[in-house]
Amino acid sequence: MKKLLAIGIFALISVYGFSQTQKPDSLKDVIEKHEGKLNALDDRVLVNEADLSKLNKIKVSGYIQSQWESYGADLEKSNGYNNTFYIRRARIKFTYEALDGVKFVLQPDFSTGNISLKDAYAVVNIPKLKNWTLWAGQMNRPDYEVEYSSSQREVLERSRVIRTIYPGEREVGVKLEYAGTKIPLKFQLMAMNGNFTGAQAKDVDSQKDIMARLVYSVKLPGAGIGIDFGPNVYYGGNLSKNNKYFKNSDGTLDSLKSVWKYLNKNWVGGEIQIFADVLGGMAIKGEYITGINSSPGTVAATSTMAQMLASPSLYNNFSGYYIYFIKNIGPKNQFVAKYDYYDPNIKLSGDAAGNNIYYKTWTFAWQYYLNDFIRISLNYEMPKNEINASNPTDKKDNTLGVRIQAKF
Repeated sequence: MKKLLAIGIFALISVYGFSQTQKPDSLKDVIEKHEGKLNALDDRVLVNEADLSKLNKIKVSGYIQSQWESYGADLEKSNGYNNTFYIRRARIKFTYEALDGVKFVLQPDFSTGNISLKDAYAVVNIPKLKNWTLWAGQMNRPDYEVEYSSSQREVLERSRVIRTIYPGEREVGVKLEYAGTKIPLKFQLMAMNGNFTGAQAKDVDSQKDIMARLVYSVKLPGAGIGIDFGPNVYYGGNLSKNNKYFKNSDGTLDSLKSVWKYLNKNWVGGEIQIFADVLGGMAIKGEYITGINSSPGTVAATSTMAQMLASPSLYNNFSGYYIYFIKNIGPKNQFVAKYDYYDPNIKLSGDAAGNNIYYKTWTFAWQYYLNDFIRISLNYEMPKNEINASNPTDKKDNTLGVRIQAKF
């Protein structure tokens, strides 16, 4: 019996010892395995932090403008309808601050029937030149009403003169900009293709157009008044490839020395914005522009002399201006009155002007700001055209518009 007990105890001790010597993982192995898992987790955390850091550098903003418009009888005839709902603008803007002083901007537009690229540019602070930045890509031309965002503008559309000489608002080129801190001065100088009309495109000729703008700011804190004012200038040209003949503003025919010469496209302007912190806040803003605009003839290179003379290039001396009066009514309402004038040919008037007639346009608007994100606009535009033999009556082209804008 004692022998059997001794044999049993010995067997148990042997099994226990065998199990200890055959254990698959030592304490060291277990620790190393857990350390590996922790290191892998740390790596994933670092990767996630890096990705999050990049995401924090991206700012996303945008707005949607849903609009209803009702048109006068003449617009109804040309449109085929007298009212419509549509999406005027639907934009999303991505701004990426890659480094301190380096920024990239991309903004597509998804308006009804028109998906297009609005902005695609980079901005870089110039080393050792404080307050100077270099812009490259597709961007707004340097003009007040052009640069003033459609999401903030007090009326539904820009002035007729601006829409005519700066079609599409954007251009492809490079811009040098100075924004002073000690001196309240802003200077912009841009070189651009000069033929941009709203779609991505390369230049159609070798010459680049130049535009410059200078704005000086004055503040009168005691009176609650701020004033921004300054000049702007545009210098460019349109290449006449097939037709050396052109018509001056006065209607006379003239000729370049040969084809493949440039028609001037030059103008100057001045702007002013007055902001007054009185009676709830008000502003008066305006701009005047005058100069020469040109458009090359569209005849083919094989056209006859008679065809060239019948369809010459055009030289037009023009002028135009706009003025806004804006008055806040309490914290949520705003009244706007705007007058703009545009004459595409100041050299001719009356019957001699033909279809190059001037327009005088009154616009009245009321804005209601529901909150920081929603704005409701009521807008009534009343153009009045010059009357002559080609345009014997004032066109019935008034437009009533209602817009709901959601901004984020």
